[in-house]
Amino acid sequence: MTTQQVYIDHLLLQFNQEQFENLPSWISENFTVINGGVHTGGLSQNKLIIFRDGTYLELYNWVTKPDDWRKRLPGDFALTALDPISAEASRERIVDALENKPGDGKVGLTYSLPQDGGRKNAEGVDIRWKIVKARYTQEVSTPPDEFYPRGRTDAPFFCHDLTPRNRRVTFDLPSVTQHPSGATGIDKIEVLVPKGWLQSYTDLYTSIVGASPQQHEDGVEFRLSAPGDEGFSGTLRVRAAETAADEQFLREKGVGISSLVLRSDTSGPLSFPIVDYLQ
Repeated sequence: MTTQQVYIDHLLLQFNQEQFENLPSWISENFTVINGGVHTGGLSQNKLIIFRDGTYLELYNWVTKPDDWRKRLPGDFALTALDPISAEASRERIVDALENKPGDGKVGLTYSLPQDGGRKNAEGVDIRWKIVKARYTQEVSTPPDEFYPRGRTDAPFFCHDLTPRNRRVTFDLPSVTQHPSGATGIDKIEVLVPKGWLQSYTDLYTSIVGASPQQHEDGVEFRLSAPGDEGFSGTLRVRAAETAADEQFLREKGVGISSLVLRSDTSGPLSFPIVDYLQ
């Protein structure tokens, strides 16, 4: 396929109020955390861990959790496309690929029309974006319900900036992007899928990313860029379950992100216990 300029945007971790106010030590000891602000409508708020490659971790808290929160915010990580590619154009490209070739792997997935989003940052400045969310249906190759104990998060959502990106993600401020761990950006996001469904999800993610992956023994990898880093930056890995631990993960967490690896200036790749916060 023609290479599509799809970028890693951010990974979302959800915290209850107590956790949000008193972050676990693996966060406080390794990262510089800034206040993001309150989202439009006042239902949620966030804190941010921003990396100099323009990617970030969003620490998300529902002030008032809506009954249909999974429908409002599907997926645990976001991709993006940069100006001049609009949310509308990005969604049109993805839906066309899902409906034709390579298709959605017959797992039952498309993307909704863009929806406006926003928040005020800690200084009271308005930040605006558009979200394109995954929408799911039951199809011939959809894995059984047992693989979705927390609802379907098979695929990422897309977040497209309307205001300048460095207003939402201040990766141009060294004071924000310097971390005790030396972390500089997202190196790898891994998505775990059931054994026997790898080809279906390879087709699905090929349509979403808009480029062909590299083949590996137990999975595939898509080479992606980061918004603040020219050229290749990190990988999105889709891997099939192989071990008893993998099977247990799918029973407890379901199809979706199983691990995150960050790059570091001061050490080798860094892995963190993110799965407890993917809710």
